[in-house]
Amino acid sequence: MLKLPNLNSLITFINAAQTGNFAKTAKALCITPAAVSQQIKQLESHVEATLFERSKLGVELTQAGQQYLYFAKQAIESLQRGQASLDQLKPQSIFTLHTLPSVASLWLMPKVLQIMEKHPDLEIRVEASHSTVDFSLSRCDASISFGKQDTSLNHDFLFQDDVHLVASPSLINGIAQGDLDALLEKPMIHIDWGDDNAFLPNWQDWLTAASYPHRQPNKGPQFNLSSMAIDAAIQGKGLLLGQGLFIQNALRTGQLVSLSDITLPLRKAYYLTYPDRTRNKAGAMGLIEQLKNEEG
Repeated sequence: MLKLPNLNSLITFINAAQTGNFAKTAKALCITPAAVSQQIKQLESHVEATLFERSKLGVELTQAGQQYLYFAKQAIESLQRGQASLDQLKPQSIFTLHTLPSVASLWLMPKVLQIMEKHPDLEIRVEASHSTVDFSLSRCDASISFGKQDTSLNHDFLFQDDVHLVASPSLINGIAQGDLDALLEKPMIHIDWGDDNAFLPNWQDWLTAASYPHRQPNKGPQFNLSSMAIDAAIQGKGLLLGQGLFIQNALRTGQLVSLSDITLPLRKAYYLTYPDRTRNKAGAMGLIEQLKNEEG
């Protein structure tokens, strides 16, 4: 069997390739420059190739070094993924829930805080990002996803949302109730969901439903987060097609007002997504049921 190089030598080699300087590598790894030089020499001896060209200005990868760097990085990254996959198997008392940033701030957190008030023994950690959770590498126990994900996962329906025409009272001051022609002269706030745009009703969809099929949407601020768009609407920056569950608090407090009975459904639902291992975690399924029962 082919003898593999020392792991520390690989890490030192990768770092030196990135810095182009043994002294900087030594500082980053908290070892001496002499130790860096020695580890690189040992690695070069092991692979029987010169990996760096040395000069007074630093070091530069040879062709062999460039080729070997690709595989060295792959090896370290593979080991890191393997360790992460083992970490997620370790028992964790905290229930970790992942979701999108706007879902976290506008819908999930109030629900989580309500549940924790009723059950102070529960420990819940919320992670918010646009990335899709890889449950084979992550410690996350569940994710609130827009639409279904991998078919190997469990998907519990959470809610189907729709969009409503809303605005700040200050924006529509002086406009008669029900005067859509006057309302539609105002700026329109736009939300860009990237790859998921096809599943979010846009201004052209709403104008068509409101019998203005030939009217072009007005320009206005553009955001990639629903929460930012809602903040802009509250500040009176334009009309908004706001998701019902996200704007309910702003409607309740009067920061936003509903301007039409016309609503359009999102073309995907939200789901609580989780791997089979979550079923075996103490208290996890009970918490999932509580979240499903708190959808309003």
